[in-house]
Amino acid sequence: MRHPIDLEALGSLFLHRVVPTAALVHLGLSGHLIDQRCRPGGPWQRPFPGILLLSSKDPPRLQLMHAALMYAGKGAMLTAFDALHLHGMKSTIPRPGAIHVLAPRGTRARGFGPLYLEHTDRIPKPVLSRGFHVAPLERAAIDAIRRTKSAADTKAILEEVAHFVGVQSLRAELALAPPRGTALARKLLGESPARQLERAVMDRRALSLPRARQPLAIG
Repeated sequence: MRHPIDLEALGSLFLHRVVPTAALVHLGLSGHLIDQRCRPGGPWQRPFPGILLLSSKDPPRLQLMHAALMYAGKGAMLTAFDALHLHGMKSTIPRPGAIHVLAPRGTRARGFGPLYLEHTDRIPKPVLSRGFHVAPLERAAIDAIRRTKSAADTKAILEEVAHFVGVQSLRAELALAPPRGTALARKLLGESPARQLERAVMDRRALSLPRARQPLAIG
């Protein structure tokens, strides 16, 4: 005889308590029961179509990011600010807004609510960071810059990321990016400003190097 499913313990079976509706149906739950538990005030939530969060609490960012990638489907990855945070960029990166996800063109998922879904033919090879597929650092940086109007944030992102990938990698990525939202970055990565940025990166690297040990004074 089949034992009934413990609905209260079900969330512990899934990473971040995020699960496709189809997976629960496969386990034997009815669509009616799932809908009932996702009603306002119920124990579950439906942050995106076909994706459930088995908790009634306000979802933290990591849960939403996981749900967004699951909804976006195969080949999707985080980019812009969330990807920068996962890459370890933290001192100069602004607080993220909507979750920016790249998805192959033709993907049926659409952005809404906390998700900004960008369909593109130019999908990079993702990097795995803290369990998430994220865009490479230079792509994440340029995508973040495209979504900020702050000159200070743009300069800070370029300087911090250039410390890790170099100015030339940023310029190569920028050359492939759409023109909208990148005018300031193109100006900052022009020949003369780029040399200033490279000097700033070298200064940052010099400051981050461990100081040479001083010889012990004797006598």
